[in-house]
Amino acid sequence: MGRLTTYNAKKDKTLPFYERYMLTVDEASAYFHIGSKKLYEIINNHEGAKWYLYSGKRIMIKRELFGKWL
Repeated sequence: MGRLTTYNAKKDKTLPFYERYMLTVDEASAYFHIGSKKLYEIINNHEGAKWYLYSGKRIMIKRELFGKWL
């Protein structure tokens, strides 16, 4: 039997911001030209918004939804 190949997640990190569905706070900060402190402030003031979610302790921002919200 042959070995199953695993999905290489490192390839996804080379995807440009405009093609990604979700961004980290640092990536969203660079993409939207907003400081990361300001983004954390916005997230804290809009608890339960549909444009972000937690992946463990990491906050992921849904790029298109956040862009429409802005």
